[in-house]
Amino acid sequence: MYQHIIVAVDGSRTAAKALHEAIRIAKSLQARLTLVNVVSLRDLAIEGVGSLDTHQLHEQAFRQARELLEAAEKTALNEGLTKVNFHIAESWEGGKDLAEVLIRFVENEAADLLVLGTHGRSGIAHLLLGSFAELVMRRTPCPLMVVRGDGDDDIKVD
Repeated sequence: MYQHIIVAVDGSRTAAKALHEAIRIAKSLQARLTLVNVVSLRDLAIEGVGSLDTHQLHEQAFRQARELLEAAEKTALNEGLTKVNFHIAESWEGGKDLAEVLIRFVENEAADLLVLGTHGRSGIAHLLLGSFAELVMRRTPCPLMVVRGDGDDDIKVD
């Protein structure tokens, strides 16, 4: 069955739900779990205009990603997994490129399953914001499990 599971972690409640599902599956199958965060350097550059230089933004983004992934790794280890690692990827383009970066990582790692959370937006919100999960679904080389969140899932978890 699945020997290598990758889960996308971004600090949102939907990603936390996806993480717990990936942990449950990995634990039952004694599979390796890889946690991945794709840093959107474009979004950080826009948010931090004038406050930090590019190098500082890059360092801040990777520090935040590492803290997020280390917390997720701790959760997985506390649940009894022993084969856990993490990876930080980066995108300067944002949007569609974030999905492409994740897909390339999944391909390079030869994962058996990709797990990610989705906000489950519909209607005008879906048209305006797009669907990261949909972009990934159309291109991923392996089975994809999408874990749907609740209505307030845009809130980041501390």
